[in-house]
Amino acid sequence: MSVATDKIIITAEVAERNIVLGTIEVSVDAQMDESINRGMQKCSQRLQLEMLEVVDTHLQHTVAREWKNKGRKERQIVTSNGWVLYKRRVYKDREGHWRRPLDEILELAPRSHYSLSVKEKASFLVSELPYRQAASVLGWLVGTDISHTTTGHLMLKIGQSLNAEEEEKQKGLFERGEEIEAGKTPAEILYGESDGVWVPLQREAKRKAEVRVGIFYTSKKAVAVGRKALENKVVVTKIVKNSQEWQETMLRTAYENYDLNMTTQMIVGGDGGSWVRRSFDLLSLPREFVLDRFHLYRDARRAFGFTAQTDAWIHKIRTEGLESVMGEMLKAVSMTSPNQAERIRRFIQYLVNNQDGLMDPDCRAHLTPGFHHLGAIEGNVDKLVVRRLKGRGRSWSLAGLKAMLAVCRHREVLKHGAFTPYEKRLKESPSKVGQVKQDKGEWLQAGVPSFYSSHKNRPWAKVLRERIHPSGVL
Repeated sequence: MSVATDKIIITAEVAERNIVLGTIEVSVDAQMDESINRGMQKCSQRLQLEMLEVVDTHLQHTVAREWKNKGRKERQIVTSNGWVLYKRRVYKDREGHWRRPLDEILELAPRSHYSLSVKEKASFLVSELPYRQAASVLGWLVGTDISHTTTGHLMLKIGQSLNAEEEEKQKGLFERGEEIEAGKTPAEILYGESDGVWVPLQREAKRKAEVRVGIFYTSKKAVAVGRKALENKVVVTKIVKNSQEWQETMLRTAYENYDLNMTTQMIVGGDGGSWVRRSFDLLSLPREFVLDRFHLYRDARRAFGFTAQTDAWIHKIRTEGLESVMGEMLKAVSMTSPNQAERIRRFIQYLVNNQDGLMDPDCRAHLTPGFHHLGAIEGNVDKLVVRRLKGRGRSWSLAGLKAMLAVCRHREVLKHGAFTPYEKRLKESPSKVGQVKQDKGEWLQAGVPSFYSSHKNRPWAKVLRERIHPSGVL
């Protein structure tokens, strides 16, 4: 039920001019907040238009004198406030190139109809949602319809830009010998893990592409009962030509994010694959390899089954070494069927190939005892790649796959660049139960009951009131 309808006139001062941005009609009902939001969005469009024209007028005094002014031309773009149609000055420089100073400041490419903020919003949403759902949410945010195809194109541009920036850094470091700023995060012990996952392709020469995933972190911290989070975590996801490129990527990532001069030990983990074990070879640090426990338990149970004996063997392998159970495992081969015996032989060979990574770091005599538990790579592979890029019949072009990986890597940066950080709004919300409320000085505005009760005309009340509010304020 609507109680009333009010009109609100919004004005703003732009370049010492008072401008009426618009009139908002607000229905005082359950949808009042939405009507205010849409009305303010229209006013924001007008404000953005006025500001763009002011900036363009200012820019004409900053261009080179040799540039020839070719007049003003219209351009229409979608911003966070919706469609904005504005005019800007167009110039021709001394080389005969067309220049549009306002577009260059806004980082608008020729024939592009979307602002950088809208592209970042689209990229973040697409990294979390399917294209059609992301397009629906994006259209609601900016107040205009945007197709799922357009949303995909916007993500592609942002992803390719992020990829190009990373590739340029890597070429500068390894091909041109340029220096890059070293990381500042202290890491006395640095942990690194890597793994790979195959993703389906479409309209490509190959049917699948291997996405390599790597993570670095310095320790783990408890965040809840039975749950831990990685501290100072840095992730890498990439499709590479060979292991050399992957090793260079891991070296650059570690150097950019951590103070390796303080690192005395690196503990690496993985499934024992050849390229996985060599992922960190370019880092000139003392390394210890730990076989990923997920793969160790999975392969053991495939060979021997889900039995208490299997778990007991794996525990002894982790604490005492392979020799402590080798005799019992070989004896089990002669007591099973041919098919299971073959699985056991393959598992034993897997253990032999990765014998240096079987024991837990805390059980290795040459290592200082501490919290050296790995095993985070499988969860990160799932969160960074599998959930968004696999399943539900998904398949990708190679360019789209690389762009999506880049967007997923920079998801948090895109979120904070495209949206107002929610932490600020939380600080402005009312204090929750159990939290200490901030003293905002409300007590200074409180009234004295005696000034308004039956005591107000008594002599002591008059004196007290004169002390607090002199000169007859009350």
